[in-house]
Amino acid sequence: MKEYNILFTFYSTHLALAFERELKSSEINVKITPVPRQISSSCGLSGRINDQDLETVKGVCSEKDIEYEDIYQIKGENFKRISE
Repeated sequence: MKEYNILFTFYSTHLALAFERELKSSEINVKITPVPRQISSSCGLSGRINDQDLETVKGVCSEKDIEYEDIYQIKGENFKRISE
């Protein structure tokens, strides 16, 4: 069972879906979910990945011009913003 403990938020649904499409085509496990209530976002969708894939996913986003709003680390019910 994969643990999706990194969460990306996006400015639009279009970007969230592009994120999912590009990661799947790169064979990276990704899960699209609603943005948790604890996090404010312009878009209602977020992308979750495994922390081991974080640097690879950032590279894919940069290469494919997929702009994300923020990145959070998930620990239980808590979310820690880790994007710069």
